[in-house]
Amino acid sequence: MKTNNKTRKAENALLEFALFIVIIAFLVNTASGVTEPTGASLTYKSNSTKNATVAGNRSDAKGTITTVILNSIQQNYKWKAYVGNISSTFTLDDESDYTIYQWSIDEFTGEILATRATTAPTWGSVNCSSIANKQSEDTALGHTSTNADSINSTFATQTHKEFDLAGNTILESSCFATATWINDSVNTLTTTASFQEVLLHDGTNLIYTTFVENDKIGYRNDSVTTYDFQMILAENASSTAPDIQYYFYVELA
Repeated sequence: MKTNNKTRKAENALLEFALFIVIIAFLVNTASGVTEPTGASLTYKSNSTKNATVAGNRSDAKGTITTVILNSIQQNYKWKAYVGNISSTFTLDDESDYTIYQWSIDEFTGEILATRATTAPTWGSVNCSSIANKQSEDTALGHTSTNADSINSTFATQTHKEFDLAGNTILESSCFATATWINDSVNTLTTTASFQEVLLHDGTNLIYTTFVENDKIGYRNDSVTTYDFQMILAENASSTAPDIQYYFYVELA
């Protein structure tokens, strides 16, 4: 029995529509529609550390007792910092990273995240780090939690702005946070301060989180150099311990 033209056209139209639906389903995350942070590639620019300080000296008279105050500014090897700028492309890719369209973005909002974990955090479980989480990380890195330069003491204040991460809202001032310096001076931590840094946790891993600032003057007091982000990350200061490898993620909007 022959198929007439009308039937054939209807079948072709149905096939084309089904194919269209398959393509759309392939490109769109139908599971949740919620974006998650993605691994960030890093391009090395420079590395710098503190110069040696010239030793102070005196020449006092014989037979005297001299009272002095010694002041030392010493590099803290329990920590390291990352600063820099962000370039980003928004894309529509399939699971094999084939691209159907891309957008180059110059300004955006979002978060930069860093963790010691070798596998991606469980983003749906991410929330504020607890005191116990901070102390556990201190122990893992050889810090003493009661010391002023421990993770626990450095991130001691619950003050920061509200933000969204992987579809979850982190409420204002609910997590432990700090703020890195601006113009070589203390940056007072408020809910509107630039270069805030917040401690998060996914139930297993501590996650350092800072925010995209879009070319703001940072820690250097030169009125020229701008950064999109600044963050400090804890290190193991033991001379026998290897340098800690951190993995960076970005969530942009």
